[in-house]
Amino acid sequence: GSIDSPSAMRFVCYSKDCRGYHNALNALAKNAGKPEAAALDPFGGCDFTQIYPCEITILEGQDQLETRLIRKNSPIPRTYAKCCFTPLFSTGSTGAALLNSNLLSPEDQHCEVKYRIIGRHALKGDGSVPKPSMSWSVPFGWFFAMPKRCQPDKALPSPVEVKDLKELKLLEGFVEWK
Repeated sequence: GSIDSPSAMRFVCYSKDCRGYHNALNALAKNAGKPEAAALDPFGGCDFTQIYPCEITILEGQDQLETRLIRKNSPIPRTYAKCCFTPLFSTGSTGAALLNSNLLSPEDQHCEVKYRIIGRHALKGDGSVPKPSMSWSVPFGWFFAMPKRCQPDKALPSPVEVKDLKELKLLEGFVEWK
């Protein structure tokens, strides 16, 4: 698929939660005899494209979607394909959806990575390129830009219906990656 969204913003997250989620899905895939499908960059970052939930359309395979939380009381439901353990998207209280950018082919990537966030949790990598670091422009720019960018009226319809976060199951094998 492709993204045709003027609101799209691409970033890489190095948080322990995002990396732990991807690693848990890869472990589930391996245990099921399937290849790992949750790609991380060389520093353990997860590539996301932020769009509105109403801009995601599931054309087929709705029965293969699984939405879970990584820990009790998490505000972010994360959806993956249970047939192959591929992370698809996350939604949350901001009215935005974080789409796994790796679902798009390189020719369908219409926006470059704008931010690399939580760089202090990035892995060392192989040393061929510098490790991402936290930039002070990211948190300040993020807090000023995000409320203006988020439009609650575009949060619905959501690609998956979650009535109550408390009813969602926890993702098996999630460990905050250190």
